[in-house]
Amino acid sequence: MPDPSFFAQQAAQQAQQQAQQAHQQAMRAHQQAHQHAVRHGHRPPPMPPSGAYRGRGGGLVSFLILVAVVVVLARNTELRESVLGSIQHLLAQIQEG
Repeated sequence: MPDPSFFAQQAAQQAQQQAQQAHQQAMRAHQQAHQHAVRHGHRPPPMPPSGAYRGRGGGLVSFLILVAVVVVLARNTELRESVLGSIQHLLAQIQEG
């Protein structure tokens, strides 16, 4: 049987991909609203700064937190089972829409 921390890492990666997709979709919707406003002579909504959603070093900090969570889950069986169950429940809700 594969290491349970592998499943936690996979779930975290999948959640990160879904968050990135949601962010991209929101940015596209914002850009479309901006273009629509310009075409119709309205004042467009302000564009958010490019680094508005991530602080300095946000990628590294997120990665280190993920590593710490995976290590803790690999060592604590009860916590791992609880977190994996919660992640599976959350993913099922997201997929149901």
